[in-house]
Amino acid sequence: MEKVRYHEMLPHEILSRRKKFPVAFIGLGTIEWHGEHLAVGNDALKAEKLCELAAATSGGFAFPTVWYGEPRMTALLEADYDGANGDKVKTFMGFDKKKFTSPGYFEKNNEEQIEFYKKLIFHLLVQMNALEMKAVCLLCGHYPLHTWAKEVVEDFNSKFKDTKAFAGIEFHYPVGEKIGGDQDQAKEILVGGDHAAKWETSYLYYLRPDCIDMSIFLGREDEPLIGVVGDDPRKEASVEIGRKGCELIVDGMVKKAEELLGESVVRNP
Repeated sequence: MEKVRYHEMLPHEILSRRKKFPVAFIGLGTIEWHGEHLAVGNDALKAEKLCELAAATSGGFAFPTVWYGEPRMTALLEADYDGANGDKVKTFMGFDKKKFTSPGYFEKNNEEQIEFYKKLIFHLLVQMNALEMKAVCLLCGHYPLHTWAKEVVEDFNSKFKDTKAFAGIEFHYPVGEKIGGDQDQAKEILVGGDHAAKWETSYLYYLRPDCIDMSIFLGREDEPLIGVVGDDPRKEASVEIGRKGCELIVDGMVKKAEELLGESVVRNP
């Protein structure tokens, strides 16, 4: 099988592939609770595999996934979650609740963590420019990361003309009427998003079946789910839903990469 991971390639393999499609696909994720049935690395695992599929389809490169650096005090289920089940996630995992609310190491506040992450992503994009990538598609597996990544991309694109970047989550890439969000509910939705519910469970079912275990709910079909936001995955999720959605996402990522290449000032023949 042809390599798609940049970090696994030899120099001559990189040069040959880069002449054809100088595009970097990079997943952004985190480590976060995703129900009892999904791996805690779901966001990054999902994004990583989708980037590899997009690279394989297009001829581009899948760069190492960014797992760390995101704020740990906001936009994170362990930090924000407080519903009918209260702090059950923290209790279940044996976490100290104060560590998700107190600045601790960060002497200022959560804004310091956000600024750090934005600088990390900007540096990543500069590195892609130095490696002669003419387009960069960031896939935010953890949805809140998109807010910060989008700001960074806008800043980067204003400063660099020979590399164009884009940041999106799963349903920002596909093009068409069958995308989740503000669509007529009567239409069949093929790509959507949630937290450890129908969509994310279906995606991982298809992309990384080794990182999901629905049998954990046997005999517990009617129990309240902890930290799951969206349609009940025990009833709604499936490999087929995941397959259809992922194929549309990958197709959209490739199209976006081609669009970005067209906007680059420099493109290899």
